[in-house]
Amino acid sequence: MEKVFFTKYTEQNIKLPFVLYALGLNHRQEYINRPSGLPLFQWIQAVKGSGLLEIDNKQYVVEEGSGIIFFPNVGHKYYGVSKEWIVHFMCFTGYGIKGFFENIGIEQSGIYKLNNPEKVAEYMEELFLIHTRDSRMEMYDFSRVLYDILLEFPKSTTIPNEKFIQNQNNKVHLVMDYINQHYNEPIVLSDLAEKVQLSKEYLCQLFKKINGFSIFDYITDVRLANAKTLLITERNEKIKNISRLCGYEDVSYFGMVFKKKEGLTPAKFRELH
Repeated sequence: MEKVFFTKYTEQNIKLPFVLYALGLNHRQEYINRPSGLPLFQWIQAVKGSGLLEIDNKQYVVEEGSGIIFFPNVGHKYYGVSKEWIVHFMCFTGYGIKGFFENIGIEQSGIYKLNNPEKVAEYMEELFLIHTRDSRMEMYDFSRVLYDILLEFPKSTTIPNEKFIQNQNNKVHLVMDYINQHYNEPIVLSDLAEKVQLSKEYLCQLFKKINGFSIFDYITDVRLANAKTLLITERNEKIKNISRLCGYEDVSYFGMVFKKKEGLTPAKFRELH
């Protein structure tokens, strides 16, 4: 169950060294694009599924058990690449945050692998429990628990080696980018493998290892995501035309795939939305 709240952001709050601004638990993460970032620190912890972070013109996979620290005013983009990407998140500030991060060697936004993600999740649940009590002293309890969470970073996280991540993921990201750009065309596995100079078998293995789902599932998900958008935004467009625009020449096959994935026909989907 999703739980989200924003704190009472008062003059008294911001005098504390660690100030919680917002918290979300079990949030189904949508597509986010913030060219200028937020004026706050953020922590986003992957709970289920995986997502993709784009920052400084580089891409990184964010898997279960890891998370992202964003520094204020740093442009970024992130979105789920699995069927479902569930995250915990919190936004925070305070005069002590930057100095704390500097002292433990965290000087910029990045992905961090948690050795004990359950512990951090427990602290975040505690923050929500404090909120439900609606105490006039809650800002001090928020500050205390937030500090406990921050203390988990120097002892429970490792910073992934950027070069290693890029070497492992770069070819897969090129394939994903190609699929995103050419989903409305015929896509053949051998052509994808040739583009990144890998065998078909190894590409499939690497893609599944990094993302947790197959190339073919991704192609289907991208095509159907675009189909759903068109069904709603282009209500006068015939379904057979939408089928072709999304890479399915056979409208019957499109309908079968759509119903298998979504549980209802394209026409029913349009009717309900």
